[in-house]
Amino acid sequence: MKTYRANGKLLISGEYTVLDGSISLALPTQRGQELCYEENTSDILHWKSLDVEGRVWFEAQFNATDFSVLECVDPQKANTLQEILIAAAGLSSAVKSFRGMVITRLEFPNDWGLGSSSTLLCCVAQCFMIDAMALHFKVSNGSGYDIACGLNDTAITYQLSGNKAIVQPVDWNPSFKTSLFFVFLNTKQKSSREVRKYQERKLQLDMASIVSKISVITKQMMVADSITDFNNAIDKHEDIMSDVLGYPTAKALYFSDYTGAIKSLGAWGGDFILATGTSSDRSYFTDKGYEVVHEFTTLILEK
Repeated sequence: MKTYRANGKLLISGEYTVLDGSISLALPTQRGQELCYEENTSDILHWKSLDVEGRVWFEAQFNATDFSVLECVDPQKANTLQEILIAAAGLSSAVKSFRGMVITRLEFPNDWGLGSSSTLLCCVAQCFMIDAMALHFKVSNGSGYDIACGLNDTAITYQLSGNKAIVQPVDWNPSFKTSLFFVFLNTKQKSSREVRKYQERKLQLDMASIVSKISVITKQMMVADSITDFNNAIDKHEDIMSDVLGYPTAKALYFSDYTGAIKSLGAWGGDFILATGTSSDRSYFTDKGYEVVHEFTTLILEK
């Protein structure tokens, strides 16, 4: 049996504008996804996906030759997986067959938005011995930063330049990281839908100027040596993206009386936010019913 693994992800800066070339800061998470593959001589690929509790949340059987769906519990998910497998096989010159048993295991709840899709793509790419980024761009309209996080064990900056993804591992270890924590908003946002809305809205905006401003803020966040400077950068980022998206900030919408800074991560309206504050500030969120609150050191992968 062969085992493959990829990290989850959080986009700290540059959400949406990463698609248009902004420099973005992204962090791999400790929790990701594992894929175990045991080859046999059958003509069937049996696929089983387990959640963080070990329960089966998806199962299907495919023809091992052309990946046609033979049986499944969810046709939409089966068709998506079929597309990924066909694309991976088309990119691979090393793997001649993919038959037997696959079991995937998520290390985080499905609704957390830490990259159930990107970690899957990274694992499948490893199975087929192909470039994960190439597979991503075959099947997704996303930027690919999540794929880079899946394969890197440190913080990265990510930028799209032409048809090239520029991934730079960075040593981002802020002295104030004990003042940073992550709060789950109790809902998962559908990134592909939000990206489509952004693509429509940006046609009326000066994106070159916006991308430049976001890139500058990313750099300010990375070199900030105090929580005050970091908060200022967060607030500027949120104000710009609120204007771009036509949405109120998460702080204005949900937490207007919170004394620290708050920043949306990834698609606005769901998944995790980054909040800054003292250890006693965590109760502000739990008292409001947001029970999943992670410290930097319990969620972010650090070497």
